[in-house]
Amino acid sequence: MADRTRFTNRARARFLETLKSTGNVTAAAEAAGFSRRTAYDHKEADETFAAAWKEAEEIATDTLEAEARRRGLEGVEEPVYYLGKECGRIRKYSDRMLELLLKAHRSELFKDRVANEHSGSVTLESLITGANNGE
Repeated sequence: MADRTRFTNRARARFLETLKSTGNVTAAAEAAGFSRRTAYDHKEADETFAAAWKEAEEIATDTLEAEARRRGLEGVEEPVYYLGKECGRIRKYSDRMLELLLKAHRSELFKDRVANEHSGSVTLESLITGANNGE
């Protein structure tokens, strides 16, 4: 079982705050001063901690989603270089981020549609006959 001497309320709170901001279990455990394994052991043993962990992951994911939306709608300013010197800036938008958000939130409209088609024939009789003959 987990090392309870290092898993204090303060360490637990530090773990959850870091998990909220990074979405990374290893980084959160390091920030809290215990091992990744200790974190998982406590998650398995403590329903309250497991629920707080899940909430921290949801908050981290919401942050990622907000950043994806910002990059798609507001864009990111990038420098433009000419002959090795910065000569201006350009705002780039991420169509890919918007596409992913639409697929996530309106999957019925924006999901990838893949059609599997088969031409020719399939003979099942030989498979069934073979099974009946002990082959």
